[in-house]
Amino acid sequence: MENERFLVTGAAGCIGAWTLARLASEGVETFALDLSEDNRRLSLVLGGEESHGVRRLVGDIRDPGTVSSAIRQNQITHVVHLAALQVPFCQADPVAGSEVNVTGTINILEAVRRSDGAVRGLSYASSIAVFGGPDLYPDGRVTDDSPLAPATLYGAYKQCNEATARVYAADWGVGSVGLRPAVVYGVGRDQGLTSDPTKAMLAAAAGESAHIAFGGTSTFHHADDVAAAFIAAARLSTAGARVHNVGGVDAPIAEIAGLIESTVPNVSITHDDGALPIPATVDGSHLDSLLNSAVSHRPLDDGVADTIESFQRLISAGLIRTSN
Repeated sequence: MENERFLVTGAAGCIGAWTLARLASEGVETFALDLSEDNRRLSLVLGGEESHGVRRLVGDIRDPGTVSSAIRQNQITHVVHLAALQVPFCQADPVAGSEVNVTGTINILEAVRRSDGAVRGLSYASSIAVFGGPDLYPDGRVTDDSPLAPATLYGAYKQCNEATARVYAADWGVGSVGLRPAVVYGVGRDQGLTSDPTKAMLAAAAGESAHIAFGGTSTFHHADDVAAAFIAAARLSTAGARVHNVGGVDAPIAEIAGLIESTVPNVSITHDDGALPIPATVDGSHLDSLLNSAVSHRPLDDGVADTIESFQRLISAGLIRTSN
């Protein structure tokens, strides 16, 4: 870890905030690139504490010069690329979704290629959305090599990123590790198709009932565990383009709702029955073997209870409010 200098794109997002917090706790020199100057999620993850010297870079990954300068001028050695527009935003504006999710990723790969080996590791966010619905797979479960069949523009853009990374590895030796998270929860997870479980935890922390607008079974990851996976993946030395599912804890939405209600007994958490257009469960065993002890999957009861407790502290401190 000596002489590491990390660049984290999409730093104002949920996983970005947890990634910055982890790197800061390790004392790693870190640069946070985002179009937004919003420091809110990082402040929430850190409980209102200072950002521990994380250097903010305001810039648009759609601009190749911005990306190249961020890497070159700051002598970046590792990149965690998380910047993206999520499912609802891609659906509302497909052109913008393509520019950010596809062109932005190409700009990252190109800047790494032109760093002449200065960047030693790159991880980037793909998604479980590159797969289709649960009915397309035996038992609704997918492995790293299951057929891709995205049902959303977001998933199609992520599939394009995986293919582009393979070409950059084959043609120019640009190594990368793409990770496919499923349903991420935790402080700061406040937007996107699968954010409802976290929103329900926040509502419960304020003593309010909530509704989760999907059902079925999914694979869940705490945001901090996902951040740890992205950091560990960026530290891998590889000349190829690896892509792996992120493992986690499989559970029906009814179980999540029950855990929230058992943590805050006076609230009611309801949910729809319809499953998401993604696989029900994920086999992340290849990534677990690759990263070994660098990543863990916390039990759901611990993760839900910790998230609600964190929200309660943030509400008491006046750092976060519910919709009411």
